[in-house]
Amino acid sequence: MRVKVLGCPVDDVDMNDLLDHVHHHMEQGIKQWYTSINVANWYAYTHFPEIATLIDEAPLITADGWPIAWASRVIHHVPLPRIPAMNFLDALLTNRQAKGQRIFLLGGQPGTAEQAGIRLQAKYPHVSVVGAFHGFLNQPEVELEALNAIVQARPSILILGMGTPHEQKWLSLYFSRIPAVMAVGIGGGIDILAGIKKRAPGWMQKSGLEWLYRLVHEPGRLSRRYVKTSWSFAWQVLRVMWTWPGDHIGSYSGKKGA
Repeated sequence: MRVKVLGCPVDDVDMNDLLDHVHHHMEQGIKQWYTSINVANWYAYTHFPEIATLIDEAPLITADGWPIAWASRVIHHVPLPRIPAMNFLDALLTNRQAKGQRIFLLGGQPGTAEQAGIRLQAKYPHVSVVGAFHGFLNQPEVELEALNAIVQARPSILILGMGTPHEQKWLSLYFSRIPAVMAVGIGGGIDILAGIKKRAPGWMQKSGLEWLYRLVHEPGRLSRRYVKTSWSFAWQVLRVMWTWPGDHIGSYSGKKGA
């Protein structure tokens, strides 16, 4: 079931059901793409209609951050599982049904996707990394070059590391034209795959403090964004809880999720 958390669509699905759904659809050759919602993506969805339209097109949407899962539980009384994009990607590639899948990486600085591909191949030797391309598709000829590279590589899974809304915009334009039947948006996670950045320790991830780890390590890039998006999210939580106590459950009438 797909619900709206403070106006933003998220699928009520756990990891096992999500993987079963994805692998079944891949076996059937049904194209699908995955995105996850954290506070930054919630802000983009609720403040920019053009981004909301793109995210609405995603067949699979999960709650990435603890604030989204918490708001769903406390305000909407729907206990959404938290499934970060990087956790989903690891589960997808670790699963025995991933054997033989062909992987292409799109995103990051020039050279980053290639570096991520080398590390990915070493970590998941049962899959084949068949290509990589950077995420700076700011010119038509570069965009066409990236598209041709993907088509020629014939991947079954496309990993995108371009962030919202660039991942969603690219998928809305080109996903139907490439061989891949599964696309996974991981935003800045491509730097983690490449070993350029590290994820927070496991205990911080489990306790909902991964955002703090990132802020400490990238204060210049993230502090302003966190202040803007977190304040907006907190204000919306307070407004909803104050104005409509006890009446916040609402299913989403758009596309069904997993």
